[in-house]
Amino acid sequence: MADDLQSYEVQLQQVEAALTNEPDNEELIALKKNLEEVIQLTTQLIDNNTEKNSGSFAEGSSKDSGSGSWKAGERCLAPWSEDGQFYEAVIDDITEDGQCTVTFSAYGNTDTCDVEQLRIVDKNHKEHADGATKSKKLIIQAQKDYKKKKAQKKAQRMKLLEEEREKEKSKWHNFNSKAFNKKGHVKKSIFASPDNINGRVGIGTCGIGGRPMTEFQQQEKWRRGPGSGPGMLGNIQKGAVIRGNPSAR
Repeated sequence: MADDLQSYEVQLQQVEAALTNEPDNEELIALKKNLEEVIQLTTQLIDNNTEKNSGSFAEGSSKDSGSGSWKAGERCLAPWSEDGQFYEAVIDDITEDGQCTVTFSAYGNTDTCDVEQLRIVDKNHKEHADGATKSKKLIIQAQKDYKKKKAQKKAQRMKLLEEEREKEKSKWHNFNSKAFNKKGHVKKSIFASPDNINGRVGIGTCGIGGRPMTEFQQQEKWRRGPGSGPGMLGNIQKGAVIRGNPSAR
């Protein structure tokens, strides 16, 4: 029971720490209240057991010795072998040698002890035990509800993040489609190599790769003959060399 008290106190500290971040959380407030009640009841139970264990068995606190004093199915206070403390239990079986098997009501685990160690459940102890069991159930249920809602919030947050990621992905896809696949064809780079077999990298690019080089024609000279002048186009000879009588010059 001392271990349970320590566990409850640790849980209370955790809830109080969580309340600093969410002071208006009704679930945490209710959980804190239940933990405080359980800690108070557990402390009272420990004090009562300490008082009972400090002396010998009080008169009337146990039945007469012998296996015939108790019957299977009866409620009692039985010691737990782990800590020696007495807890409310139900007798499952009694052997001829004075040993009995009991199941603890609050925890569901079984143990064995001597029949002489069994005690009658007094009214005061039963009230405290019922209150502790009820409060413990409330704490467990409150913890389950809190974890469930926390998991739901996390799942919702992950869903929103996934939807946002899909939106950004769709925007990027649309941008790429417009930039690189406009009017149904892909733009060709001006630095791409020519497609024909004679093309060479870096030569004849800018969209004219593979075309033959420009052929230049020899410029023809026009010379004017003797006595030519304005209006005498007939004397002009195309590419002619003036020969003949030197006196004609």
